[in-house]
Amino acid sequence: MNLLSQHLQFITKKSDHETLNKIFQTRYSHLPDDYLAFLKTYSLLTNQSDTTWFNSIADFNETNDENDFKWNEFEIQSLDAFDGDVENQQEVKNFWNKHIPIILSVKKGYSYFAINVSEENFGKIYYGDEPEFEEAVLVSNSFTSFIEAIQNKSLKKEYLDLF
Repeated sequence: MNLLSQHLQFITKKSDHETLNKIFQTRYSHLPDDYLAFLKTYSLLTNQSDTTWFNSIADFNETNDENDFKWNEFEIQSLDAFDGDVENQQEVKNFWNKHIPIILSVKKGYSYFAINVSEENFGKIYYGDEPEFEEAVLVSNSFTSFIEAIQNKSLKKEYLDLF
């Protein structure tokens, strides 16, 4: 169930029942169950101004023609910033292999919320922004508690203001 679909601050479209492709599943082979169930409920989930949105399955599969941003846009930007610097590019890749950007925002500069898929921090939600996207801070211990905090407006104001 999509707990945000009834909130007036969000625009939603129901899922078209697309499934995650093999490329994405190979990179991120284990996703938290609560997030995966949520991901399957929508094809579009964005704020009213369309400046903060949840990545959808179509975004992850790179089949969404409506979005100018790639789901891993900030990883791409970081890799480009370290062009020719193999060591720093590997650090960027290592970070993003453990963090799936689930929400992207351009509302107050470039920022994101990501779900951690590493063994030690599995399911925790992190926030990062430009210019150092990989310097992320812990926001919530689980996806479900993160969504509930958005619903209840109990996230820090700086995060809620993105929605």
